[in-house]
Amino acid sequence: MLDKQQLHHLVDQLPESELTAAARYLEFLLSHEAPVDPEMLARIDHARAHPSPGISHDDVLREFGL
Repeated sequence: MLDKQQLHHLVDQLPESELTAAARYLEFLLSHEAPVDPEMLARIDHARAHPSPGISHDDVLREFGL
């Protein structure tokens, strides 16, 4: 599990161009009323470990006749 010191280290490594996005995300987490439950975290971890191949750009264009 990540502790605050490790999180500070990650933030220190961010390029200046990503600070606004990181701040917005942290503000979102602080304003979010319901914490993310362990089941949801497990689902997120599973999705990251087994990413979907997705749909190629060409397939999307073909599907829409473009």
